[in-house]
Amino acid sequence: MSAIVGKRHLGSILFARVIMLEVMGMQQSSIYLEPDPLGILNHDGIRWAVLLLHGFTAGPDSVLPWGQALSKAGATVRIPLLTGHGTNVADLARTKAGRWRTDVQQELDTLLAGPYDAVAVGGLSMGGALALDAAAHRPVNATFVVNPALSFKVSDRLGVFLSPLVHRLVPTVGPLAGDVNKPGVSESAYDRTPVPAVQQLAQLFRTTRSNLSRIDSPVTLYVSRTDHIVPRSSARFLERHLDPDLFDKLVLENSYHVATLDHDAEMIHHDSVAKLSAMSGGHREP
Repeated sequence: MSAIVGKRHLGSILFARVIMLEVMGMQQSSIYLEPDPLGILNHDGIRWAVLLLHGFTAGPDSVLPWGQALSKAGATVRIPLLTGHGTNVADLARTKAGRWRTDVQQELDTLLAGPYDAVAVGGLSMGGALALDAAAHRPVNATFVVNPALSFKVSDRLGVFLSPLVHRLVPTVGPLAGDVNKPGVSESAYDRTPVPAVQQLAQLFRTTRSNLSRIDSPVTLYVSRTDHIVPRSSARFLERHLDPDLFDKLVLENSYHVATLDHDAEMIHHDSVAKLSAMSGGHREP
């Protein structure tokens, strides 16, 4: 009898955890931005499309200002909501790394088949890892990554290693978003992180790192001097494994991890537009 009661009690606990995961949600959706016909990128007659990718547990809003700057410059911009995001934590807990990669590759395939002369991809954090993975598998013209996540901090690695064993007892941990230096600015993201999704994030890191050598188009890295989420080892690994002739790095002195919403966001906007303009045959400075 006690065993039956124990099973019922455990079932109640697990059911309560499912309910808890379901209510910890947020609402965001994919974003499509039309190009400004008077933007600098249109002066050279090259039709650019840019795919921008948000970070883990967050959503399109985290890269929206960047997308708006590119759109104003004359690019068509697509910011998809990645599977498991923008709804609730339970959805993210059920999502596999392969699904995120497929999301991105399908979005890129649509742009590559569209009426564009050139296509670029960019991303923040996990979105940066996905952008790099996409550049290794699709013929993009340029890649821009902001504090891309390719590894975990040393202090987090034991927890990641043990996550397959403990995720039923500890289904979620604290948030991995909101690292912004600029006062009054916040990142819209889940307030809990599902442990099963962290396992999938680790898988994405391994896949992306193994394919970096396949990238054959320019990559720009924007890396914050201070980042409380992603370790510096991610940037160092990226720099070591890309063709130096295709790699450029800008250090962001006044921003934390979510630099797309931080003090140096305009530097990212200015530089990425300038690089696209230069690739179109225009002037370096927009």
